[in-house]
Amino acid sequence: MLLEDRATDPTTEAEAERLGRELYGLEVSAKRLPGEYDDNFHLQARDGRTFVLKVMHPAREQSFIDMQVRALQHLAERLPNRQLPRVIAAKSGQPFTSVSATKVSAKDATHSVWLLTFVEGTVLAGARPQSPELLHSVGRLLGEIDQALATFSHPAAQRELKWDSAGAGWIREFLHLIKDLQRRRLVENFLALFESQVIPALPSLRRSVIYGDANDYNILVGAPWPQPREAVAVIDFGDMHQGITASEPAIAAAYAILGKANPLAAAAAVISGYHSAYPLQENEFAVLYALIGTRLAVSVVNSAYRKTLKPRMRTAAP
Repeated sequence: MLLEDRATDPTTEAEAERLGRELYGLEVSAKRLPGEYDDNFHLQARDGRTFVLKVMHPAREQSFIDMQVRALQHLAERLPNRQLPRVIAAKSGQPFTSVSATKVSAKDATHSVWLLTFVEGTVLAGARPQSPELLHSVGRLLGEIDQALATFSHPAAQRELKWDSAGAGWIREFLHLIKDLQRRRLVENFLALFESQVIPALPSLRRSVIYGDANDYNILVGAPWPQPREAVAVIDFGDMHQGITASEPAIAAAYAILGKANPLAAAAAVISGYHSAYPLQENEFAVLYALIGTRLAVSVVNSAYRKTLKPRMRTAAP
């Protein structure tokens, strides 16, 4: 669940520009993007093209990066009209490159570096209002992605991940870290629902590779006009895993309901959109409420847990 912070010094923007030039033959300016674990940069080429350069934490296994690369290539073939990030090969022809730490810092480590197209859009968190039509499009996009990923497999997708809904029982050990008693009781209630409804159903629930992290900062939406405004892409495939298929719309719904006056309508819009693109089965509908609550419970416990960590420790971004 945790990865020890064995990071080299953070990659600078100047170093990112040099990597873009040396590995990809691009003359670019670089601007750092948010990233809790890896170093990410928005690259602006002189010819107007834009990219995202990812300099991975040295603890990242290459199989983890290979999984993302192959999944994005798979999606590019099956969803050519969707504006998802596309992998750009290096001058060597490889989708990612191992770079010694001397290229980016003075410490002894090796980083994997890869490049993606930059997808324009506004994060869902910044889109107002979040109409039913917009939330329906979020679900539809995720349904299209999961339908395409239904034929995708990779050994690295079979991994232990704190965000895998099937393994959410890990939070019981950390409930005591939630200081607000009312919030703790709410989490306990959802954990009980998970144990009574989801766990018994696990053998019958479909499992597939899912995107797994449709929070409102990972979903990009298009311009407000013309209406209706729609979701256009998702970014950050770092939580992709082999999981409960129905967890995908449940995760998206869990974030979509936050702050809504009518959370049921928001959840229904996301789920109906997903169902329109990738139909859910009856037994999956039966556990959606429990899965939505489970995701929120895991998020609350994870937040409480991270507050206890020493500065030298990091978790992967939720």
